[in-house]
Amino acid sequence: MRRPRLGRIAIMAAALVGSGVFGLTAERSSAQPALAYPEKTVRIVVPFPAGGATDILARLVAERLSGDFGRPVVVENVSGAAGATGTAVGAKAAADGHTLLMATGTATTLLPHLRSDLPYDSLRDLVAVTLIASFPNLLVVRPGIPAQDVAALIALLRATPGKLSYASSGFGASPHLSAEWFKRLTKTEILHVPYTGSGPALPALLGGHVDMMFDTLPSVLPLVQEGKLRALGVTTAGRVPFLPDIPAIAETLPEFDVMSWLGIMVPAGTSAAVRARIAAPLAKFVREGAIVKRMQELGAVASPIVTPQEFDAWIRRDYEKWRRVVQETGIRIGK
Repeated sequence: MRRPRLGRIAIMAAALVGSGVFGLTAERSSAQPALAYPEKTVRIVVPFPAGGATDILARLVAERLSGDFGRPVVVENVSGAAGATGTAVGAKAAADGHTLLMATGTATTLLPHLRSDLPYDSLRDLVAVTLIASFPNLLVVRPGIPAQDVAALIALLRATPGKLSYASSGFGASPHLSAEWFKRLTKTEILHVPYTGSGPALPALLGGHVDMMFDTLPSVLPLVQEGKLRALGVTTAGRVPFLPDIPAIAETLPEFDVMSWLGIMVPAGTSAAVRARIAAPLAKFVREGAIVKRMQELGAVASPIVTPQEFDAWIRRDYEKWRRVVQETGIRIGK
């Protein structure tokens, strides 16, 4: 007797399942489609003018991502308001991964505590991708100051309250906040003499018109190396890898940890898959010897933090730290 046609089909199907053919077909049908990103030119918004360290590093990032993506990645400089103008442009862009922001610590985790009129909420409107680099500040004194280390400087300041002065490169900037936090932790009185940038501040320090200063490495390190200023400490929690002989201020003041930083962020709502796609080549980028060396030339330390999750947690810690510093020092600018 002939088997019914349906029975023969069932037998064939069972054989195919046993051979794995159906399993392969099912695997293919359930596979996720490849991520269609990027689909067009990607731009990196840099919230400062061309030519500075932020811009230089952004262009290196753009070159790397362009090669990895197979699409053009261009830099767009949108400067103004200490980085707030460009940050707002990046924060309000479409959340599709085609606009990246070279975020700065000043505009992302510091300014929100100094100003109430920012056109963005950095924790609500932006999400993390990769931290690129950090920029330590350096505490320097003029040669006439007898203190040879941070502990001796603190002792001198306590013995002569209000007699010594410090220059800053601008009110509310990282070097200014470094000095104010130092004053707060050491319970000392130091006269603040603000200038409109490092350009006019450094000659005042070299000329003996002020006694000390916190400033970025590129500005003051050459003067230290020439013996015109004395370096007492870097402002990061640990020593800078390429300046191992200069102590961290935190070795004397454990709570002291101040730095500027740069990292790639994108508008909130950008998918985790797109963020991971951007972060993957950058994780390799920040570890390459040539890039680490170029950052060192700019006074920057290449980041050990490369995943979006790590960077997000880092941003939130930095945000909370500056909230505390601003609250305890009482500094406020703008509205």
